[in-house]
Amino acid sequence: MSFLYKRRVQFYETDAQGFVHHSNYLRYLEEARGEFLRSLGIPYSKLREEGYEVVLLEVCCQFKKPLFYDEEFLIELSLSHMDRFTFVFEYKITTKEEIKALAHTKHCFLKNSKIVSIPDKVRKALNERSL
Repeated sequence: MSFLYKRRVQFYETDAQGFVHHSNYLRYLEEARGEFLRSLGIPYSKLREEGYEVVLLEVCCQFKKPLFYDEEFLIELSLSHMDRFTFVFEYKITTKEEIKALAHTKHCFLKNSKIVSIPDKVRKALNERSL
């Protein structure tokens, strides 16, 4: 099962060529990820209150076609892998069924600056919504 996050390109996100600067795609992925966790009842703020940090270990983004100012787009996010310590999200960024970018991110949890197992409530929420 996937999560959909809808957004519109803002003018300040574009570059001199008139399309979205590549660095903004990482922000889009983070926004979608944050909203996904919020939808599961485990927002970053709650995790941080409990002493956890969600750390980005890896990111890869394959740019297919540019996004332009004022264009609406969807980010489809899904969990593709989870083991004891890490989890991976896959993303598909589209407009009107046209793929603009494909991406994935790999994460882990830290507590007291040390890698820890994925908390049980997070694992349970991700399993119920995904895979």
